[in-house]
Amino acid sequence: MNRLIIVPFLCSMLFSNEIDILQKDKKEYREIEKKIIEKEFDSNKNDWIGKINLNSSLSKERDFIENESDDMARSVGLSYSQSIFESGGIEYSIQYAKEQLKSDMLAWENQNIALIQAIYETLLSIEKLKLQIEQSDYSLKNKNIELILKKIQYEAGKVDIIDLNNAIMSKNNQQKENISLKNSLKDKEYELSKYTTLKSNEIKLIDFKIVDKEKFLKDNLNIRYENSKVELLDTSHKLLNSSYLPHLSLNTSTNYTNNENRDKTESGKVGLSLTMPVFDITKDSKIEKSKLEVLKQRVNVTDMQNELVYEYEQILASINTYDEFEKTIQENLKLYEDLILVNRSSNSAGMTADYDLEILENTQKINQYDLKINDINRKLQYTKLYFKTKADI
Repeated sequence: MNRLIIVPFLCSMLFSNEIDILQKDKKEYREIEKKIIEKEFDSNKNDWIGKINLNSSLSKERDFIENESDDMARSVGLSYSQSIFESGGIEYSIQYAKEQLKSDMLAWENQNIALIQAIYETLLSIEKLKLQIEQSDYSLKNKNIELILKKIQYEAGKVDIIDLNNAIMSKNNQQKENISLKNSLKDKEYELSKYTTLKSNEIKLIDFKIVDKEKFLKDNLNIRYENSKVELLDTSHKLLNSSYLPHLSLNTSTNYTNNENRDKTESGKVGLSLTMPVFDITKDSKIEKSKLEVLKQRVNVTDMQNELVYEYEQILASINTYDEFEKTIQENLKLYEDLILVNRSSNSAGMTADYDLEILENTQKINQYDLKINDINRKLQYTKLYFKTKADI
C-alpha cells in the first residue's frame, strides 16, 4: 500500500497544535483571543484586593442662626478598604480565577484544534478527489471501449438499439462524473484557502495510529472542557456559600480640610469592620440553585462519556470495515493480475482481442485507486480520534 508522508513543517504543527499554518489574520485573531484570556485572569485573580480611592469635595456652608457669612470648605483625602477574611471567600475567589483560566484555555485550544482538523480533513478530501479523478479517467476509457464494442455488435445485428443507447448513456454519465469531481476539487481547494495560504500540493499527509479507548475517554478534549466547568461551578457554589458567612475588613483613611473661617484640619483613622449577613430571603434558593447546577454539569459529563464510548465503537467499526475492504481489494488485484497474465498470452497468440486486455488493465488500475481511496477514508476516521485527544493543558 502506498503511504503518504508529511513535510516537517506540517508534522511539527499538527503534533504540537501550533497555529502557524493559519492565515496571518486568523493566526493574529487566535493570539489576541489568548491574550484576552490571560489578561482576564490577571484581573480576576486580584479582584479581591482592595482599591485606594481619592476623595475630594468643595462646599459652601452658612450658619443661619448666628447669621454668619458663607464659609467655603475644601477637602481632599484617601481611603482604603481591604477584606482580610471572608470565611474562605478570598481563597475561593483566587481558585475560581485559576479554574476560569483553565476552562477558557481549553476552549481556546479546542477552537485551534478544530481549525487544524478542518485543514487536515480538507487536505485528505483534496487528495481523495485527485485520486477519484484519475480513477474516473480509467473508468471513462472502459466506457469508451464498451461503446465501441456495442457499436460493432449493433452493426452486426447482435444487440438492439437499447443496448447501444445504454452504452452511450453510461459513457455520458461517466463524463458528467468526471466534471463533477473536478468541480468538487476546486471547491475543496477554495475551502482550504480560507484557512491557510499554503496550497494543497505544498502539504503532504501522514498516517495516524489508532488511539486506544482509555486515552480517547480520559484525554478527550470535550470531556476535559466539560470537567473544567464542573470544577468552576463547584468553586462558584463554595464562593456563594462564603458570601453568607462573616467577613472581616481593614479600613483606613486620611483627610485634609481647609475652611476659610476656620482652622485647617488633618485627620486619619484605621479600623476593623466585621459584617455578617443576618437575613436574605433569597439565600436558600440561590444556594440550592448553585448546587443543582454542579450536579447537572456532572450528569452532563457522565452522559457525554457514555456517548463517547458509543462514538469510539462506531469509529473503530468504520476503521475495521475499511480494513476488510482492503483485503477484498487486494484479492481483486491478485485476480486481475492473473487474468492479465493469461490474457496477454492469449492475445499474443491472437486468441483474444486487444480490447479485452485493455479493459482488464484499466480495471486493475481502478482497483489500485480503490486501495488508495480506501486508505484515505480510513485516515479520515483516525482524525476523529486523534484531534479529540491532542490538547495538553
